[in-house]
Amino acid sequence: MRARKKLGEILVEGGLLTQKQLEEALPFQKKSSLKLGQFLVREGIVSESQIVDLVSNQLRLERYRPDKYTIDVDLANLLPADIAHKYQAAPLQKSGLLLTIAMMDPLDINGLDAIEVYTNCEVEAIICTEQHLNQLLNSLYGTYAGIGGVLEDMEEMEIDESAEKAAAATEDVEVSSLQGMAEEAPVVRLVNSILSQGVREGASDIHVSPEKESVQVRFRVDGRLHEVPAPPKSMFLPIISRLKILANMDIAVSRIPQDGRFTVKMKNKDINIRASTIPSIYGENMVLRLLDTSNSIYSLERLGMNETDRQKLERMIAKPYGMILSTGPTGSGKSTSLYSILKKINQPDINIITVEDPVEYRIEKIRQVQLNRKAGMTFASGLRSILRQ
Repeated sequence: MRARKKLGEILVEGGLLTQKQLEEALPFQKKSSLKLGQFLVREGIVSESQIVDLVSNQLRLERYRPDKYTIDVDLANLLPADIAHKYQAAPLQKSGLLLTIAMMDPLDINGLDAIEVYTNCEVEAIICTEQHLNQLLNSLYGTYAGIGGVLEDMEEMEIDESAEKAAAATEDVEVSSLQGMAEEAPVVRLVNSILSQGVREGASDIHVSPEKESVQVRFRVDGRLHEVPAPPKSMFLPIISRLKILANMDIAVSRIPQDGRFTVKMKNKDINIRASTIPSIYGENMVLRLLDTSNSIYSLERLGMNETDRQKLERMIAKPYGMILSTGPTGSGKSTSLYSILKKINQPDINIITVEDPVEYRIEKIRQVQLNRKAGMTFASGLRSILRQ
């Protein structure tokens, strides 16, 4: 009989969370589609090592150590890659009918039961960190298994000569040819797979970059870029064209920078994606900025400021007039900081209007204005109108 204890209960009993913190976190966690432990770590409420240590001690579970287990690639045939990724589990060793697996969440009863059914083995779970799990999955199934299957299908797809030439070109090509390539089913599937995998891994950005004879695809996770398996160079232009179509860019132009945006729905979540291109010597470099609008807005206390700076900022935003400039490079937290400030001052006795491009998070009881330059709605006209509100 498996233990039915939930992670939230263990964290409260172990003193890592209060009952109030747990109750406040659960609604946001359910919206995020992340598991509770992943959500709490991402929000900075607890650290992953704290969770692993506590669960290991409370349930007397072994903690995964790389020096103890030798990776057996034959076990990849026992547990399919899609099941391993779905339940975040990696097979470590098999002794008779006993299969030992590493899991980030060994309390996942449904996952354990499903793995027993698929493998026809009795399953024993040990706990591991997300980093160790990803290393195990990469070793067993290859990095980025989600794209891998699509790439295998692509090897069988014939690419005509015009596509081969277009992939190596940096100059404009016929629109009809680009549209045709971009609408091929394998190209659509590959682009969808790249986007969905990026969302699952919590990437803030996806970089698609051309090299002389190859393509580089990278995800930015926790501020650092890491490579994932990429398609052949011959598929580069169809992929870029597909993304440009989604972002409402001019697919026939590749010699000047372009910007666009689109929204995708994944697991009932709206993911806003901002796309930008810039020409390089081997083709257009594209960066996609991913924004999950279901994520909760950080409080000022969670921004990581020291106490002195936070108190100074709170005094500044309490003033009836003035200006605050939030500056820094892409991905440095400018928008996050501004939304945290809005969250702090959002009170019924204050009328708050924003002018944004784009509106990244929707906040109740705040009037948020989206720019529309084609319709004449610019920052300047928006600010003038706000003065009359």
